[in-house]
Amino acid sequence: MDSQDSEVLAAVRNWAAGGHRFVLVTVARTWGSAPRPPGAWMALRDDGRVQGSVSGGCIEDDLIARMAAGEFRGTQPFVQRYGVTPDEARRFGLPCGGVVELVIEPAPDAAALDDLARRIAAGQLALRSIDLDSGAATVRDGCRSDQLSWDGRC
Repeated sequence: MDSQDSEVLAAVRNWAAGGHRFVLVTVARTWGSAPRPPGAWMALRDDGRVQGSVSGGCIEDDLIARMAAGEFRGTQPFVQRYGVTPDEARRFGLPCGGVVELVIEPAPDAAALDDLARRIAAGQLALRSIDLDSGAATVRDGCRSDQLSWDGRC
């Protein structure tokens, strides 16, 4: 977890404690050139405040507009792709025709995020997973050989 993602985790825990609704966005997969690597996080609060980044600009602007329009009111996580067509790549500022696949969690489990933060603070390795079919996010013990994996559903 890089420092920007640690800041996202701290922010969402504070937001949840303050009663704010927020969306957690994770870069699940990229093709071609992409500004942020798989695993990168961004959080978007109900009032439009942002912590972290998934693209360095235009995708964040689109997500903020979608949040303001009420598109993230549900609870079920889902996948959103940006840059699928050359027009989209230009519109969202993705270099070299890159594609970014995001997992959007409209109602992330605050208790699981607290568990993740506690494990990290204790110097433990932790693995967080999200299952799109069930909507469940889990945190478990990790090991040094763990790597980011994404099959399109989990």
